[in-house]
Amino acid sequence: MVLLSDSSSPFPALVASFRGLFSGSTSNLVILTTFLCLSAPIAFYLYRYRSNIRAKVKEIEQNVALVKVVRNKNAAKKNRVVCMELDPNFVKANPDWKMISFGEYLSQLEPADPDNAFNQMFLQKELNILIGKFLLDNMGKTYGAALLPLMGAGSVAASIAGISNAVSKFVAKSILEDARSDSADGEGVNSNEEKSANDAMSFDLSLMEIISFVNLNQKVNKIDDTKTATPLKRLRLGENLDGDLAYDLDDGSFPTTFDLDNDFIKYVTMMEERILKKEGKYDPNDRSFPPSVPINERLLPGLHLGKGDLQYTHTKREGIEHRLLCVLLNKLCHNYHKLASQQVSKVEDCFKVICNGQTCIFPEELIQALVDCGHTVEVCPRVILSNFGMQLCVKEDDGSFTHIPTTLILRTGIERSADGKPVYFCAPHGGLDLNIKGPLIGRSGTRPCWIQFYVSIGGLTCFHPDEDQDAPWAAKTSLADVYSHDNAIRAIRMCAIVAVVLSRIATDLKLPFGGYGVLGMCNDSATLIDFALRGETLSYPLLSTGRYLIHIVSYLSKLKDEFMLLRGGTLQDEKLDLVVFDTSSLIKSTSRMPSDLHISPSSLIDTSARYESSYALSVFQCITDAKVMLREMANVAREQLQEEVL
Repeated sequence: MVLLSDSSSPFPALVASFRGLFSGSTSNLVILTTFLCLSAPIAFYLYRYRSNIRAKVKEIEQNVALVKVVRNKNAAKKNRVVCMELDPNFVKANPDWKMISFGEYLSQLEPADPDNAFNQMFLQKELNILIGKFLLDNMGKTYGAALLPLMGAGSVAASIAGISNAVSKFVAKSILEDARSDSADGEGVNSNEEKSANDAMSFDLSLMEIISFVNLNQKVNKIDDTKTATPLKRLRLGENLDGDLAYDLDDGSFPTTFDLDNDFIKYVTMMEERILKKEGKYDPNDRSFPPSVPINERLLPGLHLGKGDLQYTHTKREGIEHRLLCVLLNKLCHNYHKLASQQVSKVEDCFKVICNGQTCIFPEELIQALVDCGHTVEVCPRVILSNFGMQLCVKEDDGSFTHIPTTLILRTGIERSADGKPVYFCAPHGGLDLNIKGPLIGRSGTRPCWIQFYVSIGGLTCFHPDEDQDAPWAAKTSLADVYSHDNAIRAIRMCAIVAVVLSRIATDLKLPFGGYGVLGMCNDSATLIDFALRGETLSYPLLSTGRYLIHIVSYLSKLKDEFMLLRGGTLQDEKLDLVVFDTSSLIKSTSRMPSDLHISPSSLIDTSARYESSYALSVFQCITDAKVMLREMANVAREQLQEEVL
């Protein structure tokens, strides 16, 4: 019995697989007979309606090709799309920059054939696939991998698929809504009415939910020491980079005593030669980003992933120099671990940097030596908006680019009681900035050497190069005055202590991503130091959990005890006293760190002040709205507290 022949079946591969079963054993024949009995109604349906099915498939294939979207910059949409909206005052303050919001771009899109009934269904489906791939490619290994995986990679895909489905529905609706309204015999939305809604790209996740995901991820996804270098090993090597483009290849070739005057340019040149050999081209003065690529010209005309014609703040050679300085500082940080854990018995066995005739074994000593030989050093906690690499732009017909500033919008967990409206924040990136300019470091270019201390999603708490896009929406916001010289030196010493402690915890507890997320985000690692120095902080959000803050305090206390046991040894007691004192300051600051995971009415005043300072630059309208709401709520909290006192 053959229900479908090869010529009549719309599923020839299925028929071929059936035929293969006939040539098998008796058990295969029994299985096939059972399967055919169960599937007979379906097979009969396919056979009876095979011509209709073929016609439908052909119709679908023809109409898929008709799903096309065009961009009309002169379109006056009835329903203005609200999506990653820019603050109008920010746009006005930067008249020389071509920029639009993502919502404004979407408002310019319309179907090429608004009367085609297939447009809505297929546009949404294609957008769903397109946006899902975009999110997985750009979030899967960074934000998605760190914040969304509940039970492994499958959950990342499922979570992002849900996001892409919601976004695709919104985008499709935005493109097609006016077309539907126009065809509704005048019963559509009033032409003078503007759509009023929360920003459509705000994720319905609160800070507490994000951190709970991260903690669950830590419980079910331990790292395998045999397959990846531990954070402590990374700190010893000086950076979180593998392969032949790492400065220290861990083969004994990197010097144990690095002479800054003689070796710095030598190793920069050596790295340039490696890059040229590996990539086939290298321009030391190049500041360009990789070319932007179109996302899908048929569905999202002109929209590109990338930074368009933006430039880096520094040249490629300067970036290589910044990396090398970070490697040296991080190796010097690791000396604290070596000495405290007694991996080496004397200072002479530590990694050393010679600068201006001074032998440095700790990072603060190297910074002091640079100052002594004519460098200026500025240290200050700073923050910028982050978009996790998802930068968008629109390529115009003349080849120029219009930039679309992007960010990740999340809930703070605070809501206004009067109307239930949530307060949102834009994902920031923060750290402790070091700007260095002098005869060797930061000697070229209009900007000094930029490096920054923070815990990175790459899995290492250390000093990192900090060159970035040169654009007004990527401008940094200072969270304190530039530190005095004495506080700057103390801050560098504390960076080393925090780097050792967080690396020890991440190594001992086998934390994914070097503890990023569970030990705090980038902001938290720098805030520990700023809070220890100044007794206050203006950083928002702070996401360290009580569970891991207790671990940090315990490890700081242990490190302090280890330092005290070194008294009377090869390390001068005067130096040890400074280290012990700063470790004690970090213990106090960690114990008193504010948290934005658990908001109470009394903490709203401090939360509002820190939010106001961290988002002093209002790039997006949701930031401006949030600041207004938080001010109102903080004023109410002040009045309530005053009434309690009276």
